[in-house]
Amino acid sequence: SDLPAQSLIESTHQLADFVKPAYDKSKLEVKSSKVLSADETPHKMLEGSDKSSWYLWGFSTQKASFFEIHDTRSGDVASDVLLDSKCEYLMSDVFSGYARAVREANKKRAELKMPVPLIKNVYCNAHARRKFKETENTDTRFFIVLYKRIYNLERKAKGKPPDKILEYRSRMAPLFEAMKKKALATIGGYSSKSSMGKATAYFLKNYCQLTLFLSNPDLPIDNNSQESLLRNPVVGRKTWYGTHSERGAETAAILFTLVESCKLVGVNPREYFKKLVEDLHRGKPAYIPWEFKEMQKIQTN
Repeated sequence: SDLPAQSLIESTHQLADFVKPAYDKSKLEVKSSKVLSADETPHKMLEGSDKSSWYLWGFSTQKASFFEIHDTRSGDVASDVLLDSKCEYLMSDVFSGYARAVREANKKRAELKMPVPLIKNVYCNAHARRKFKETENTDTRFFIVLYKRIYNLERKAKGKPPDKILEYRSRMAPLFEAMKKKALATIGGYSSKSSMGKATAYFLKNYCQLTLFLSNPDLPIDNNSQESLLRNPVVGRKTWYGTHSERGAETAAILFTLVESCKLVGVNPREYFKKLVEDLHRGKPAYIPWEFKEMQKIQTN
């Protein structure tokens, strides 16, 4: 006969507890990176808490990701992550919580005289481009066409050595300058409440953070990679709606972390979990999906 639902749920909790060392290692890997991406999305706590509106927070690098679920959208969550990290650049959308987190982390680094540079905010160009796409105006096409050229150059630069990436990005700089010049010349002709007025103001206000990637080959042009890691949890919640306990939220965060990290580096989650559980039972140390991929390469060669 089929197992009772509660037994299946409990076994999921036990699995998450068992593989948590891999979750912890993934978290350490992300925090050790100079470039860190962040995003968050609503997460419903259906029962077991005074608050029903919780948030799923995601942080990632090119090698790993990790998720946490909290009962707040406060920048304190990001602050806690940044305070004990080696992050120098935080890629995100223009949510005030991330700017606050960077300010607080930098203040603490300065006070403690920590041997790490101050963190800089890097903002997502996909968001800026999207705001122009959402407008209906004769000036809109100018920005959309130039952004298209910028993204074409970025696609050509992908996978190239750092000096080649900077070469392609140097060709983007005049395009950004042209958009800035156009925005400055036209912003006065639009209401601050209109979609075009908001798009132009957004672009100008965040221009420095939107173009910071031009001079650093390690920085991404946008936050699409992190947003894609949140896509499956977002789609999935249409079915499962939320979690029923704080323990359920912790289990979800652990399993989201390892599954999405697998997908991030091109590893089959089924193969990873099977091998990870076997090795943990044998007393071997935990490893993240990226390390599993490297192990597979060695075995193949």
